Amino acid sequence: MKKRKKFWAIDLGEALTKIVVGEIGASGWVQIEGFRIEKTPEQIRNIGNSEEQSMVRGFLRHLLKGARRHDDVMLVINHKEMLVASFTFPMMTINEVEEAIYWQLQLLTSENLEFWRIDFQARERTRWFEHLGIDETNLDVLGVAVKKDLLSRYTKLFGKTGCRLASIVPQFYTFDSLIDPNVDQPTLIIDMGKSETRFFYYYRAALVENHRLELETGWDGKTYLREIIKVTEQIFEFPLGYEKTGMNDINENIYLMGGESLHRGVLETLSKWLDKKIRPVDELLDEKEELILPGKMTKAQRCLMTPCVCGLIKQAQLRGGLL
Repeated sequence: MKKRKKFWAIDLGEALTKIVVGEIGASGWVQIEGFRIEKTPEQIRNIGNSEEQSMVRGFLRHLLKGARRHDDVMLVINHKEMLVASFTFPMMTINEVEEAIYWQLQLLTSENLEFWRIDFQARERTRWFEHLGIDETNLDVLGVAVKKDLLSRYTKLFGKTGCRLASIVPQFYTFDSLIDPNVDQPTLIIDMGKSETRFFYYYRAALVENHRLELETGWDGKTYLREIIKVTEQIFEFPLGYEKTGMNDINENIYLMGGESLHRGVLETLSKWLDKKIRPVDELLDEKEELILPGKMTKAQRCLMTPCVCGLIKQAQLRGGLL
């Protein structure tokens, strides 16, 4: 009997590496069958000599134990050197969008983008101007650029373990799988990592803003939390947040994730200082009827595994079920 294809999602975090494995059913359901959380080796960020390369290959083989050649493996990344930006353009052709995105992203870096891989998402948005009796259609475009040599390094690294990467996707790209695109409430996901906090701000399942806050030397826990509050308030203020949604009086959904968010009192302190309800991100997983999680997962594990689980949900949505 032919063994069923497995789907793997891997998140190489700065402190912890997370991996989930599961199945995607014909009707689009996702069943998580197993997961692992391991300390990320320092060598994985800057592989040098043959001894370091051998150690990293051994680490990945351990994580991917049980994977078969026909399995689908996704690497979820959120590298510091990635360029991410959102734009609004008038209606134009795909070729025109590609050229416009290239020049817009070039403004964000002094490096030669010929050595970067550039991708984008574009969605039509129509605004109705009642007082004028007309409507206007624009393109909301999200562009991302990653160095080609970084993608090549990841591909070769996994290839030497006997495993072929089917896809390498930005982390923020998978989070919209948790958000109902028909709901008008904006959603902010605050991801507290070991050395930085990342802010993903969505409206109707489209990423609007992407921020990073790096932990500076000398900051204590209270200072770090206050800086997170400052960035959060900035995102909600005009013009970063509501100018783009056009809804100034709307409430926000705020979710907290990441290993540093699990420390005692962090969620309660942020909620109090912001004077807003903040919920752990794993609560969004409970709202996905098509998702089947193992009962043995703790709340902390669910929080850490969310990026990988989102990766598999995204796979199911793109495939419309098992192909």
